[in-house]
Amino acid sequence: MTTGRISVYESKEQEAAAEDPAPMQISTQRPSSPSHDIDEKVAADIHSDHRSPSLSSTSISVSSTTVEAIQPEIMTAGGSDDDDTGVSPGSIKPVIFQAPPDGGYGWVVVGACFLNNFSMLGIMFSWGIFQQLYTTEVFPGQVSAVSWIGTLAFGCMYIIGGMFSLFAARIGYRKMILTGSIFVAGGCIAASFATQVWHLYLSQGILYGIGAAMANPCILAAPPQWFVARRGMASGIGISGSGIGGLVFSVLTQKLNASIGHRWCLRVLGIIVWCSMVISGMLIRQFSTTGQHVNVSRKDFDIMKQPAFLIMISGVLLTSFGYFSPLNLLPSYAVDHSLSQSQGAMLNSFLNGASFFGRFVGGVFGDRFGLINLTLLCVFASSLTTLVIWMMANSSLAVLLVYVTLYGLMGGGFISLLAPVLAEQFGTSSLTILVGVTFGVNGIGSLLGTPIAAAILANLGGGTGPGALHAYRGAIGFIGGIMAAGSMVFFYMKHKVGGKRTVADTT
Repeated sequence: MTTGRISVYESKEQEAAAEDPAPMQISTQRPSSPSHDIDEKVAADIHSDHRSPSLSSTSISVSSTTVEAIQPEIMTAGGSDDDDTGVSPGSIKPVIFQAPPDGGYGWVVVGACFLNNFSMLGIMFSWGIFQQLYTTEVFPGQVSAVSWIGTLAFGCMYIIGGMFSLFAARIGYRKMILTGSIFVAGGCIAASFATQVWHLYLSQGILYGIGAAMANPCILAAPPQWFVARRGMASGIGISGSGIGGLVFSVLTQKLNASIGHRWCLRVLGIIVWCSMVISGMLIRQFSTTGQHVNVSRKDFDIMKQPAFLIMISGVLLTSFGYFSPLNLLPSYAVDHSLSQSQGAMLNSFLNGASFFGRFVGGVFGDRFGLINLTLLCVFASSLTTLVIWMMANSSLAVLLVYVTLYGLMGGGFISLLAPVLAEQFGTSSLTILVGVTFGVNGIGSLLGTPIAAAILANLGGGTGPGALHAYRGAIGFIGGIMAAGSMVFFYMKHKVGGKRTVADTT
């Protein structure tokens, strides 16, 4: 059983200095224990999350025998007559900390995140089915114009999500998710009445994306707050819902479009996603080691200036230009290479199904072999499979299935590892803000990546006719090449900060 004791004394005379924070001095005594890495993690998270300007003396002692022994114990705070602090008991104000439980209600939070991602992101990841339908039946020939609809949704979710993360940290995750559910469902239903492409820009693109932007920072930041030793695994399970959702909704969307038409299909999807997000919003909870809401502070912006953070978001930016493009282009690629629409939908389903395992396994192996190590591997392998396997696939369904399986495994691991890497490197006190900013940068690439690939495709003669193979190879080369550049940035980050860490970088 884990034992933890933290004694914290807060002088009333020092409360007036709250506007001018000073670093808290922490001395950590680590007993000899085979699991001292876990002790360091707990102490580092507490150090990161609670740099109080008014603490005059802090003593931390944490011991642990096994990883599983971490319990959600309240770290006692207060004073006694024999405390050697130099502060009289009458002027002492107790502060109570609580260690992350590494389980408990945290698993309910993980389940809520899984459910939200299953519907909200699952529908977004099945966008390729709608793109193929729109360009062949509803708005024929408008490939470049239609490609912006899906990227608008992803771009809004990530870019605007960076701004919404400031509100999420202050007003709470539940209100953000419940409000977002109205926008997401409204975007689906409004799109069902669209008669022009720009109608879809506003509804299925921007309105849906704004709703997703309200929920996404909360969903990404919540699981790491509840876990230490299993942080990567918990985040991987939560975000893997998007892979299962993409698998299910790719098939469901194709069947509903064929049976009841795309307008009623959108309305049905709107009802499903609203119900799922409401349930998720009611179950989710933030975890704070002080039991109080985390507000935006100057410390958050100081972290964003650190070289490690700037290197990381540079790698994320480059990778994001290529990351979503295969998902959006593969259904059209299949049809343009003499495969059927159902086979195109099957490719999307396989990719999303593989990404489910990639998100889960990436988190598990990230905990064991290093989160940055796995991030580098996932990005590099994604670019390699794109440049080698997809480039040479031509019209072979078997080769394409191999590609989408490998790409889903590697690409799914990349997106699930970002939040745990941020928590590991910079602590959890600023996690909501950092997740929002990082995925906001990711949104820039997701917003522009597919339209750039589609423009290359169009400029090289489009996807049909004698030049189809050459045109698609140009787009594939862009997708794989930009992700390869991203992998080099993550390699540089690994060189600077190390690939596997047991203590969050909070200095």
